[in-house]
Amino acid sequence: MVDYKSQNYISQELILAQELQKSREYKRSRELYMHFFIEHPKHYLRFKALFEVADNLYYEKKYDEAVKSYNKFLNYCDEQYKLTSQEISWVNAYKNLSYSRIKAISKKNY
Repeated sequence: MVDYKSQNYISQELILAQELQKSREYKRSRELYMHFFIEHPKHYLRFKALFEVADNLYYEKKYDEAVKSYNKFLNYCDEQYKLTSQEISWVNAYKNLSYSRIKAISKKNY
């Protein structure tokens, strides 16, 4: 059995999704992040996958969908109760980034 809490375990799917995102292949990256989120309900990086779904939408300039996705991410984070102190720090950093992205979108004239 894979120990998803292990700091050494990072799914190849996450690595590929990140590489695709760096290559600006946002749609495929988003699909992989969402697949990871759905298929790994206990992985410690699950929250990051959901954030990256929203971020890919942001980079695709699909702002309405991005805002909805950031809000889904924020709601998901608010429902997490059994987090380590390190996970709380990561989640809070990504929540702050989500809030800043939503604020940036609200200022855009698209």
